[in-house]
Amino acid sequence: MAMLILDILAKQVRERGDHTFLLHEGRCVSYNEFDNLVNRAANTLVSMGVQHGDRVTLAMGNGVEYLVAVFATFKAGAVMHPVNAALGGRELSYILAHAEPRLLVTTADTAQMLRSSGVVIPNGTTLAAFGAVEGALSMDTAMQAAASTPPAVKVTADDGSTLLYTSGTTGNPKGVLFRHHSTGAAGKHFLDTLCINGDDTILAVTPLFHGNAWGAVVTALQAGGTVAFPRAFRASQFWPLVHESKASVIYTLGTILAILLTQPKSELERTSRLRVILGLGSAPIRKRIIERFGVKHVAECFGSTDAGVVTIEPLGQEPRAGSAGPPVPGVHIRILDDSGKEVAVRAVGEITIESPHRMAEYFRDAEQTTQALRGGWFFTGDLGYVDEDGWLYFVDRKRDVIRRGGENISSVLIEKTLREHPHVADAAVIGLPDPVLGQEIKAFVVPNGELNLEELREFAAARLAKFQVPRLWEMRESLPKTASMRVEKYKLREQEGATGKALLG
Repeated sequence: MAMLILDILAKQVRERGDHTFLLHEGRCVSYNEFDNLVNRAANTLVSMGVQHGDRVTLAMGNGVEYLVAVFATFKAGAVMHPVNAALGGRELSYILAHAEPRLLVTTADTAQMLRSSGVVIPNGTTLAAFGAVEGALSMDTAMQAAASTPPAVKVTADDGSTLLYTSGTTGNPKGVLFRHHSTGAAGKHFLDTLCINGDDTILAVTPLFHGNAWGAVVTALQAGGTVAFPRAFRASQFWPLVHESKASVIYTLGTILAILLTQPKSELERTSRLRVILGLGSAPIRKRIIERFGVKHVAECFGSTDAGVVTIEPLGQEPRAGSAGPPVPGVHIRILDDSGKEVAVRAVGEITIESPHRMAEYFRDAEQTTQALRGGWFFTGDLGYVDEDGWLYFVDRKRDVIRRGGENISSVLIEKTLREHPHVADAAVIGLPDPVLGQEIKAFVVPNGELNLEELREFAAARLAKFQVPRLWEMRESLPKTASMRVEKYKLREQEGATGKALLG
């Protein structure tokens, strides 16, 4: 049984108390100082009426206070529920109504954002804030008077720890509930796979409510190391921040790495301590990243909000085209056909996993939980296959496979191919209804510099089968994305149905 995340924090306080845990905007917070702040905040939450099992919503930007509130929620025996305050008022109101938090913790800047977007706070939810917010209880004042010893609350492995909402790429978000036994297991798999230890500083440049940055926090905690994070990502400040923080590992997204590749070259990008990048979605530009920035390893991993981390490309092993590596320790993968039977090696089917890191249930949705969890296995809704060594190859989301003229075509394969073009910043591919073929392929492309459509079509034709080359094309300045930078393909389908604009390739 994995240690609880609170036990891991207590261990690091005992063994690494004076070591820096957090680096943020010039502020250094040791494990001892962090634990003291967390205890005061946890007692504050209890004094504000938070009880065992309650949800505590965190609508906050990146800051030390955010992570203090996260661990304080755990120590108070409550369920931590982070949200992106920049979501539209309608979507965020839906999430809050579904979660029904006892307390919503925010900051002055974020509270203004919530008000301007018209977010509806449910009846029975109390507002608390770091900083001055009209109508909110003051976290700062209450913490000054609170005890620095932990509250007398017992937290067990089966208690709920975290409630995350899926990014809503197909409609209303689903609440994904985790328990403390899975939260305590998170991050540990990165230590051996990426050779991370207590001497490392992990830099995270995505929002802390995002799984990528949260992964950096829990990995640093597991290692007894340091996690650094800015208030927000700025391309011009990225390499100065890498040097200032002495980062040796970076957790980020392929889209951010693609932005960095467009920046003017500087001496800073090749003279840092940086050795490993965990860049989700970075495979198409991996070679360019290694050559330009001089890092030793750019790793991919496969996972999701509800599945947790499933695979990681191990340090020191040659990447395999199209694969995100073997399963992490403790995770097992089966590939099943539509009848539920396991398929042969390299045959495509639905990816199912048995994992200590997966969700416990979909919150308040027994039907979806029953569909996703069967016999202890999580059915991801993703298609893929494994090779002879057990390395996983993701093909596509089941719903995103394009069926054209009797062929099943992976939209992901086409997108990856298009992103390999040096003048393509981003791409998304969908299937559109066709009276003859069933579906036709359309590619939405965000150019990076001058991009000739005919040249791009030829680029794709040289790398894809004839039936995989998009026939319909559209240039865009940007693509609709969730806060976790996933393309909202359902919006593209809706827009396409409404406008019908396309260029024949």
